[in-house]
Amino acid sequence: MFKQRIALLLLMLSAIGQVQAEQGCPYPSMIRYVDGHFKSADKQLLWLSPKVEVRDFIDLFIGAIFMPGSGQERENGFMDKCLYRTSSGNLVALRPAMGDLVTNMSLSSTLYWQPDIGPFNQPVFLCQDSQPDNCAFRVNGRLQ
Repeated sequence: MFKQRIALLLLMLSAIGQVQAEQGCPYPSMIRYVDGHFKSADKQLLWLSPKVEVRDFIDLFIGAIFMPGSGQERENGFMDKCLYRTSSGNLVALRPAMGDLVTNMSLSSTLYWQPDIGPFNQPVFLCQDSQPDNCAFRVNGRLQ
């Protein structure tokens, strides 16, 4: 009986750990315009846009793009960008500013991520949903 309880406890802890490691794109309300860029710190990552000339605010999340490491593999790839619309209707892409810390990422759910082909005929996964949490992924490895 004791061994069964320990096994159940370990199973529950591993499930909790997986949920905590999962994250999605930043919510629009968490993104700020700072020094010509849109920025957000979300759980394990810093998100950063290219330089933006006009000060604006993020109004709407429109989707995300994941780059698989090999073929249509959902593991061992990288989150390419999260896409948003500003209040003036402009498109803004936020990319994770990982530096050399993150070694790879994987998709958490297969429900919202759909395989597609990118502009240079490379495989990608697209998530087109209004809720950033539905475009979930995991940071698998980090350098210490």
